[in-house]
Amino acid sequence: MHMCDQPPNETMKQPDGFHRSLLSNAPVAVVATDADLRIFSANPAAVRILNKQPKELIGRPLVDILPPENRDELQRQATRTAADRHIAEMELDLPAGTDRRRLLVILSPVPDAPGTGCDGVAAWLIDRTRESRIAKRLAQSEKMASLGTLAGGVAHHFNNILGGVSTFVDYAIRSNNPANMRRALEMTSEAAARTTRITQSLLSFAEHGGKKRDDLVDLTEVVLTFVHLVERPLAERKIQLKLDLQPLPAVPVEAQRMHQVLGNLLSNAEDAIADGGTITIRIDQEADNAVLTFADDGEGIAPGNQPQIFEPFFTTRGLLAGGDKNNPGLGLSVVHGLVQEMGGDISVESTPGEGTSFTITLPIREA
Repeated sequence: MHMCDQPPNETMKQPDGFHRSLLSNAPVAVVATDADLRIFSANPAAVRILNKQPKELIGRPLVDILPPENRDELQRQATRTAADRHIAEMELDLPAGTDRRRLLVILSPVPDAPGTGCDGVAAWLIDRTRESRIAKRLAQSEKMASLGTLAGGVAHHFNNILGGVSTFVDYAIRSNNPANMRRALEMTSEAAARTTRITQSLLSFAEHGGKKRDDLVDLTEVVLTFVHLVERPLAERKIQLKLDLQPLPAVPVEAQRMHQVLGNLLSNAEDAIADGGTITIRIDQEADNAVLTFADDGEGIAPGNQPQIFEPFFTTRGLLAGGDKNNPGLGLSVVHGLVQEMGGDISVESTPGEGTSFTITLPIREA
């Protein structure tokens, strides 16, 4: 069915010599359609990328140039482009023999498509295969580098803990003083507890998403429950907790994971305001996202440390950094992993001496 009332003219206008030469020598594939979204022009680059002869393209529906799984989306975007003169983009994989070619498809309107007097569509096909492969190799390299850092951190912590355990046990065996033996065993127990905490953090960090959860509750409810649990202990430490919860649609989150996220953010904030201060938790809506902000007015993060803040075993106060706190530096990396598994994103803003603000963005999904 035609997109406008004017009947098509079977004698299509052809581009003049200059424009024909321009399209023929363009390195970008261009496929143009009439108002019915049928192809009336395809340049040599399109013939090469699509691996089809011109006679296989001219007169066919635009969607036929793509694999079946991409046709519905292309039809929807092309129809919108023709009707609203909306420029759209989509990326897809196109079979190319035994391999696949990564394409960026940009749709733009063609005013007064030849033979119709109505708008058609031009599909610009950009081969992104090489860039896609390079990006995958870089991602794999970064992943391996992160695994190396993670393995080094784990080995360092467990080596220190096991060395201490060995010393405590040896001391207990050689000592004839029951009080000393008891103290050595207590220190061994503390070391075992440290390994348990590190192991639990590693499991949270490495856990894959996609598992069905049965503890879904509303984000606002999770925050209120969390605040109820921690408000009194914080007040005893002269830390004031402020809430700014704006109304927004119900945003279901996994209660256990979200409590862990809030707990780790709180531990980080408590370290920053050890002498007392204010923690503010805010919930608001931006477009189709729920935004949770967790801010403190503590010492802040040095600019040079901010890019590393979510890396495993990165700490400025723990033993690895020469500090005196029993902190392996896994808290914020666990937070980052949990937020991503819930389909969200997290960012940090900080000014030394003024405080730190973590912003978590979660999509508001329709029921």
